[in-house]
Formats: sequence, structure tokens, C-alpha cells
Amino acid sequence: MNPYKLADKAILQLNEAALRRKQKAKSKLLIDGFDELNVIKQIDALYKDLDKNNRKKFKELWLARFQEVYRGVKGKDADDIEDLLEMHLSGLLEDPNDTTHYTYSAEVTRKRDRAKEAILSVPTRAQKQLMMDKHVTYFQQQTAWYADFTSQDAEITAYKEAGVKKVVRHEMDDDKVCSVCKAADGEVYDIDKIPPLPHLRCRRWFTPLN
Repeated sequence: MNPYKLADKAILQLNEAALRRKQKAKSKLLIDGFDELNVIKQIDALYKDLDKNNRKKFKELWLARFQEVYRGVKGKDADDIEDLLEMHLSGLLEDPNDTTHYTYSAEVTRKRDRAKEAILSVPTRAQKQLMMDKHVTYFQQQTAWYADFTSQDAEITAYKEAGVKKVVRHEMDDDKVCSVCKAADGEVYDIDKIPPLPHLRCRRWFTPLN
């Protein structure tokens, strides 16, 4: 069982789409030139599309993971959860995050503006292309973090909606588990008292306490 199968699929799809969209912007700049107006226009459009794609995929991921977990407890899908989905996804993307220490929406804008500054600060076309590659990679890292957050939030919310009171914490069984998380494997939490994530890409997951 891989509780992050849905998240991993979403991350892969979003990263592939980001690379295609970046290449489209890069090709346009190679034709039209890397002057300031063109860079601003293309990078603004690029990050707008990247953010739009993320939001759409995060919504699909949250819903899929929620129903997967809820179904595991109740044996059926939950009904009428659109308002719940919108509320939780809005919180994930618009509120300050305890782990990243920033707000997703504000960070998209910051990353976009930093990308424009970096591209315009170097002299050659080759260097400008490298800057585009570098900054889209930064965006892809953020995408992976928030796909994980989305999956985790949907999981915990589904348990709450299914009436689960206590959960057991588990860690992914691989060599990426840090010593702090490894020590927490098997801990039992009240569903409303689950501690915040200790670090980025923490991939803990939970099962109901029988």
C-alpha cells in the first residue's frame, strides 16, 4: 500500500506539464527576444498557467484522496463534500503554512517576480534560459510540497468526517525517513491533536486506531 500514490501521480503530471509550458515560453522568447517587456509578458503568463494547473490538480487530488480514505472506513463514498473541499483547499493555498512558513499564493507571486529579475539580470541568451530552468525547478519543488500537504489534509479530514477519534501514525518504509519521524512511527493521536509536520516532504500517514 502506498498512501501517496495519488500525490505522486499528481506531482509527476504537474511537473511534466510545467516543463512543457516552460519550453513553450522559452521558445517564444528565443523568437521574440529576451528584452524586458517580452520577459515580463512570458513569465507572467507562464506562472499564471502553472498556478492554474496546480490548483486544478490539487482539487482533484484532495477529492480523490478524501474519498479513498473515507471509503476505507465507511465502505462507500461521502456525499456533498464540495463545500468541505473548497474550504480546506482555500486554507491550504491562502493561509500561512506551519511548515513552509509562507502562503502558497504569495509565494507563487514571489517566485514569478524573482524569475523575471534573474532572467533580466544575466547578459546572454544561454544564461537567461538557464535561469528559466532554475526558477521553474523551484516552482516544481513547491508543487511537490503542496501536493503532499493536500493529500495529508484530505486524509485527516476524511477520518474526521467518518467519525474516527484516534489514529496511528506510520512512516513511509524507505531510506528517506528522518530519525525524528522514524521515532514517531506508531504514535497514537487524537484526531484533533495531530502535531504539525516537522519538515518538508514529511510523508507520514495514518490509520484508525481499532
